[in-house]
Amino acid sequence: MTFLTPFLLAGLAALAVPVFVHLIQRERRNVVEFPSLMFVRRIPYQSTERRRIHNWGLLLLRLAALAAIVMAFARPFFRVDPVAAAASGDREVVILLDRSASMGHGDRWAQAQAAAAEVVNGLSGSDRATLVLFDGDPEETVRATSDQGTLLAAIDAASVSSGATRFAPALRLAQSRLNASGSSRREAVIVSDFQRTGWARQEDVQFPEGATITPVSVADDASGGVSVTSLSMERAPFSGAERVTITAGIANRAATPVDALPVALEIDGRVIERREVAIDANGTTAATFEAVTLAEANIPGVVRAGTDELPADNNFFFVLSPTRPLSVLVLHGDASSSAAARYLKTALDLGRAPAFASEVAPAARLTADMLTGRSLVVVDDATLGSAAAELLTGFVERGGGLMLMLGDRTPAGADWPLLPGTLSGAVDRTQLRGGTLGFLDYSHPVFDEFKDPRNGTFSNMRFLRYRGLTPAPDGRVLARFDDGAAAIVERRVGGGRVIAVTSSLDGNWSDAPRHAMYLPLVHELAAYLAQYEEAPPWQTVGRRFDISAAIGAVARDGQLAPGAPAGGVRGVVVSPSGAQTTLGTGGVESILLAEQGVYSVRLSGSGDRRPYAVAVNLAPEESDLASVPAEDMVAGLTGRSAPAAGAQALDVEPLTPVEMEKQQSVWWFLLVAGLVALLAEASLSNRLSTRVNALTDRPA
Repeated sequence: MTFLTPFLLAGLAALAVPVFVHLIQRERRNVVEFPSLMFVRRIPYQSTERRRIHNWGLLLLRLAALAAIVMAFARPFFRVDPVAAAASGDREVVILLDRSASMGHGDRWAQAQAAAAEVVNGLSGSDRATLVLFDGDPEETVRATSDQGTLLAAIDAASVSSGATRFAPALRLAQSRLNASGSSRREAVIVSDFQRTGWARQEDVQFPEGATITPVSVADDASGGVSVTSLSMERAPFSGAERVTITAGIANRAATPVDALPVALEIDGRVIERREVAIDANGTTAATFEAVTLAEANIPGVVRAGTDELPADNNFFFVLSPTRPLSVLVLHGDASSSAAARYLKTALDLGRAPAFASEVAPAARLTADMLTGRSLVVVDDATLGSAAAELLTGFVERGGGLMLMLGDRTPAGADWPLLPGTLSGAVDRTQLRGGTLGFLDYSHPVFDEFKDPRNGTFSNMRFLRYRGLTPAPDGRVLARFDDGAAAIVERRVGGGRVIAVTSSLDGNWSDAPRHAMYLPLVHELAAYLAQYEEAPPWQTVGRRFDISAAIGAVARDGQLAPGAPAGGVRGVVVSPSGAQTTLGTGGVESILLAEQGVYSVRLSGSGDRRPYAVAVNLAPEESDLASVPAEDMVAGLTGRSAPAAGAQALDVEPLTPVEMEKQQSVWWFLLVAGLVALLAEASLSNRLSTRVNALTDRPA
């Protein structure tokens, strides 16, 4: 045993005090006056009990109490061999196996699997291991098991993904597993190429005290190779169609130039053109191909630029679709209202992003064929029969959009099953110069563009009349007038959307067309109802995809059949590897785009038309193979350098005396023992004193 403050042991000298007290015998004498002996010679009294210890138990308790208290203040501890301590006890190991796209370079993945298997083979006794595969997101494949066969099988079944490298989420998962472990030795083993782009020093990851991090690097000296980094498309009209010129950006991150690199353009599975380009070391270039004519939508394509040790980033996938305006049908009541419908058509046709192609027709002549290929139907203050209402209900449930402009001719009752509330009479505010919009839901996509006051305000619009509308329980109020009445109300029906505007937007009941915000409002309402999203020609791995984009695109292209089943739209998504997932009604809300390649989406009711396609590419940073020193990452996590690979928990930094004493806290037990001894001594002393007094006070 060693003491942190040995000079306090001088207090052990106080142990002489109880001994001295015990050696002093107090003599109790009863003085008896006896006159006849007054001339007798006085003999000095001498006690033979002074040099004897009467109660050894009491003395030992006092000595033990003082010794324990003095030693507690001296802060004792036992010196520990850190290597011997680390080598004893069971282990809790979390194996973090990097499966990001950069691990597909050369034989990195094979090396990583072998390194992870070696860690598993090193388990013994009651050791447990957890296997975590990670790229952008960690996946706990096997949790806290001593079964080496299960761990080895999971490592062997794992494969390189298309995800980007991110260390922090995997490290946080390992941190939580080690924090929850009661093992004496806790360790995280990171098997990775330690790609620099995957690590940010400001990540807040703190491993528990005493845990070790062992990095196993499979990186080499490669900084990267050839990769297709971008794609641009230049569109031009041609003979009633559209032609697209594709230019691919190509980078070379290697230290040597590349001559005569073959680059091919494939569209819909066929090679359209081949070219050869030269790229300097650490340079970039572009390959431009001849224009191609787009005849239909959702045509998948890919640009392939040679091959190297990381073949995944030599391919760049995309989808081609011609630019088509949103098809809108504006329904009016009688001949007197056709002018207002044409006014609304003109306002829609002025849109550019997206563009609208509008058609005006009487509501009484609505047929199923008139809804084919439509993205949006606007009912401008018209009366609908039961047949027309049924057609519109099926149209909306299959994903179409419906805008209801409520006016004097709009009836209330059973003819309007899609109305997002209960309709009542008109409110006349002409005597007060009309009402204004007092509330706008800026969290809604329709008004998202108008959050910034610099983009315009609706406060100057005056509404002289509007219909009363009590929103339904499933209705969402997007705007209210200054008196609290509903102005714009939305309702979801199946896969589609319905919005009711309680005042006209053609100038009859308001001065809205005179304001600059009129056209942006009409275009935002129409684009939202049509579920328009400008579909990018490609996306990056890690994004999420929901069915609304496919519904809007397919509806714009006229691929939703009028007789498609009602009750919502469902789609089946097929990944590049062939896995199928159901989206929409009866399925999940969205899927993670986790694979490089082209996903195909077939919607219910789209017939035999070409499936909607989503192209997915690697994150550009995965082509940068530069690595961060593993020791720097570990030092950032633990505050000390990493142990050598293979040393694992035996390469332990020695503890200082202060750290050893703090971990053991022997002083606390000594202090408690001293206090207990003092209590026992007090109790025993009181009992002995009572007994002695009773004997001395007894009459002779």
